[in-house]
Amino acid sequence: MRLVDKYRWGNVTNIPVSNMQIDSLATLESIKSRQGWMIAAQVATVAAIVHQTEKTTDALRLVNDTLLNIEGTIQDGFDSLESSIERLESNLLENLNEIKWYLFNVDQKLDQLINLVKFSGATKSAEYNKQGFILYKIASYTDAIGQLNKSLQENPLNIEAYINLGFVYLRLEQLEDSILNFEKASKLVKEDFSYFEEISSERLKSTEVFILDNLSTLYALQEKHNQSIEALNKILSKDIDKKTEILSKYKLAKHLCLAGDNESALYIINDLINNQYFEPVALAVSYPEFVSISDKILSILQTKLEGVKKSFEIDGNLEVEKIQLIEMDLKIKSSLTDNVLKVNKAINDNLNYSILLTSEFKERHSEFLSLIELLSELKSKSEKDLKSLTFDYLKLESIKSYNEQIDSNYSFDDDVLVLSHKLLLSKLKSNVKNGIENKISQFDSAKALNEDISKKTDHQISQLEGITQDCLVDHINSDFSLTSIIGILKSTTIAKNNHQKNDKKINKTNSTNLSLGIKAVEEYHNLFAKYQTKETISTHDTMPIDEEYDDNDPLFEDAARLIVSSQSASTSLLQRKMKLGYNRAGRLMDQLEAAGIVGASQGSKSRDVLIKTESELENLLESLI
Repeated sequence: MRLVDKYRWGNVTNIPVSNMQIDSLATLESIKSRQGWMIAAQVATVAAIVHQTEKTTDALRLVNDTLLNIEGTIQDGFDSLESSIERLESNLLENLNEIKWYLFNVDQKLDQLINLVKFSGATKSAEYNKQGFILYKIASYTDAIGQLNKSLQENPLNIEAYINLGFVYLRLEQLEDSILNFEKASKLVKEDFSYFEEISSERLKSTEVFILDNLSTLYALQEKHNQSIEALNKILSKDIDKKTEILSKYKLAKHLCLAGDNESALYIINDLINNQYFEPVALAVSYPEFVSISDKILSILQTKLEGVKKSFEIDGNLEVEKIQLIEMDLKIKSSLTDNVLKVNKAINDNLNYSILLTSEFKERHSEFLSLIELLSELKSKSEKDLKSLTFDYLKLESIKSYNEQIDSNYSFDDDVLVLSHKLLLSKLKSNVKNGIENKISQFDSAKALNEDISKKTDHQISQLEGITQDCLVDHINSDFSLTSIIGILKSTTIAKNNHQKNDKKINKTNSTNLSLGIKAVEEYHNLFAKYQTKETISTHDTMPIDEEYDDNDPLFEDAARLIVSSQSASTSLLQRKMKLGYNRAGRLMDQLEAAGIVGASQGSKSRDVLIKTESELENLLESLI
């Protein structure tokens, strides 16, 4: 068999026998003979692939068209849905606003209706409560309970009625009922106080504090100290005023002691001591409720007192060392040193911790030592300046004497040269004389100032010497004012020199005569400035800076009339009657003393009034103008 026959039929057993099969084979053979049997196979395959590709493309085109149609349909659906939702939302908002409006009107109508009902009940409740309170005040307790119960029937939220019932039952010594009514009031305190009127949060807070404070006392009467402690802690947790806070802390410490919590009680007392609230501490030391910690309180106070006293002593000793370095009269130096040591001893012997432990006393003690140092410097300066002025003055007197001895007499009959010489000599002699007189005038001004300062300094030292040791602590704590004393030391002579200094701007011809005096004034002003203290006082308590020390206070005459009419002289009187701060009142008192209207300070006692009648005062005031 030929090769082609094997390819076409596979094996010899499949050789066709029919005529048709032979014809087909002849045709294939014919093709093969022309192009080759491989080309025929490839053509057949490509034709099949092309046909299949065309079918696939048609199918894909159909799928694409279908998807595009679906996408358009979905988009139209979404657009329609979004539009529907927007319309629905708009309709809902309109409906909700309308519903809101109707609800608001209904709410208002309900409020009006409820208020009408409440108002009627609250008015009756308030009236019954008022009647019950009056019956309570006249000790008709049974009737008071009846009226107060009627009040609560009309208005179960009437806190005042519960409080009043609590006090009525307390009078009847029915503690349980009293506590029950106060507890009800405590629960209702955040409700509308009168049931129909606006109540401020401040009033609600003060009412709650009042109720809790009474509850703490009532619990204590039943020895329920833990409940008292709880009530007081509630008070202290609120924003309350300082006085209420201090009192509540004191009560809390007391109940903590009674409950056996001494450590917590001591912590509170120590806090009061550190914040310088000594009145409740003094009560704690003396009251039996604190007996379990009273020794410890005293020990704390004693420790603090010893430390403070030691600090004061160190400050005093340092001041003594400063005084010893300043050149001045030995007698004055000794006096000032003794005053400091006297203050040290007075403080050391004093047991009044309510004064010595305060920051105010510490500040005043520091000012007192500053005064001692100031007086030392003033005395030293005035002595040196007076000594120097005296020496220079003697020099001028000597020059003046020599100048007067110069023979400047002349005659027109004299020779021309002699005459011209004597005329020149006469002119020189006159100029020297004028210069010496001007210089002496300056010395007199400076000398007067130094003598005045020295005199005032001596007066202040003398006043300090006159204060007894027992009164020194009280004097420093209440009567002493460094600013007032500086005002006295700067007054009169310095004031006059200041006015002369101002006149210099107007009349320059006086400037030569005043130069030494002005220089001395400025030196003293600079010295005073070192010790000037800044004080915070009320607006009514202030004076213009330029006038503060130059002249008497604008209220000087009013203060003088008040003192003479009342025949009583104290700083506290001026503060109380004239609404002044302590410092200005102290300055006024010192000015009244300088004017001879009142006597010197006597420690804690009132000063003597030296002017007895108003007519005598008016004459004195006229002479001071």
